[in-house]
Amino acid sequence: MEAIRLLKKSVVTTSSKSVSFSLFVLRIGVSISMIYLHGYPRLINFSKISSEFADPLGLGAETSLALVIFAEFFCSLFLILGLFTRWSCIPLIITMIIATWIINGGKGFIVQEKSFVYLITYISLLISGGGHFSLDFKLFGRKIKTTTNTI
Repeated sequence: MEAIRLLKKSVVTTSSKSVSFSLFVLRIGVSISMIYLHGYPRLINFSKISSEFADPLGLGAETSLALVIFAEFFCSLFLILGLFTRWSCIPLIITMIIATWIINGGKGFIVQEKSFVYLITYISLLISGGGHFSLDFKLFGRKIKTTTNTI
């Protein structure tokens, strides 16, 4: 019975450091993926793809591409550092909403899935912040509140 009680306690109990480490892993993983697969290729090929880039908001193809690069490359760099984490998530959320429901809208969820998963991740980071392992915490002393549930 003691083993079951300890198992339940370990499953339900979270520490501030473990939550912060999970946020760190999430920030790093999603940001490296976004930069490597989307932001950096668009940044280095700006002149080649700017004329044919989608313009879903009517701002012009170059402006739309510049905004996407800002979100996917530069905001992702900020997420890696954990600097201005919540603010950095906002352009990424807007970009993923547009990618999911405007650019890929009507193509089926199998096509929308990747941008939707990014969107859920960025919303989660917007809500949670960067955690203890972030420059936000180091510079601004953000306090992380977690609850510990015991059975």
